Amino acid sequence: MLAIFGLGLISATWHAPASAAEVTPVDVVDNGVVFLTFDDGPDQQLTPILLDLLDRHGVRATFFPVGRNLEPRWGSDQVQDLLNRGHAIGNHSTHHRHLTRDHPWKVAADLDVASNLLRSRTGFRPSCFRAPYGDRNAMVDEVAQSLGMAHVGWTADPQEWRNPPVPLVIDYLTRERHDGAIILLHDRKWMALQIVDQLIPAFKADGWRFEIVSECRPADEREARMSTREPGEVPVGRIEAVAQTDSGIMIAGWAYDADKPAGGLVIRAVLDGENVIDLATTGSDHGFLVLVETAVELPLCLWAVDAGTRRHDSTLGCHNPGPIPNWEPPNLVG
Repeated sequence: MLAIFGLGLISATWHAPASAAEVTPVDVVDNGVVFLTFDDGPDQQLTPILLDLLDRHGVRATFFPVGRNLEPRWGSDQVQDLLNRGHAIGNHSTHHRHLTRDHPWKVAADLDVASNLLRSRTGFRPSCFRAPYGDRNAMVDEVAQSLGMAHVGWTADPQEWRNPPVPLVIDYLTRERHDGAIILLHDRKWMALQIVDQLIPAFKADGWRFEIVSECRPADEREARMSTREPGEVPVGRIEAVAQTDSGIMIAGWAYDADKPAGGLVIRAVLDGENVIDLATTGSDHGFLVLVETAVELPLCLWAVDAGTRRHDSTLGCHNPGPIPNWEPPNLVG
């Protein structure tokens, strides 16, 4: 478990919230899937710790940063690192105000600035948003839709910013668990780290999986992210699938380095928890598909080797195998 100190007073009067915000349905392909989401970041100290913690558990999540926090704290490399690890990102406004209290033009301006901030770091405008405080109405939804975004709410909010006892939070989230449940936490709170570190193994032990909200992955994400890279910058990429098959573990993904525009980027991994191996090489379309037939220590961690002079390799996250996907990964070369 992750030992964290200095949490302050624990509220002895915390009670589970009576209701949650209205939720935009998400496309749950399989049963037993829940979604971890994090609002109000990034935090310069806590968000990187959270990303490493999620990797340690081999879990993906969806993040909704606030524009006023993102602009001074994270540049392109930091946001791309979040995406490289397999997470998704959405718009949570620029100033974190109650949007229903503003005029439509002001709501549009606030959301548009936040979307442009994300585009300047990722290459794409976000395809989803979460209204601050869950405060939305038809006007807010129409404005967001005009900007190309669907709303993603939540079904369970433990209000960890009130410092509730972690066992009570785990019990509450377990009772609120169902297919497609969306859990709201905040990556600016130490308490969220404690909750995540205990929640993930508890849910996994009961056979549940954590996935990203698919609505938060725009169709042009891959091409858009590649377009942001210049020679000398670190690679970008994503593991699209890690699936258990009868023959072994199938790994599909892509990685791009502007210093190797024709492909040939080396993908490395640690299969036995100790030794580094060259697992795959990207093709001319920057994709790779490999079958690992040997024993693997999970989660399986991968990274793309920087082909430039900086030699700053890019992590592609740590992953646990899931079911065989029912889609064919596009543009992959074996």
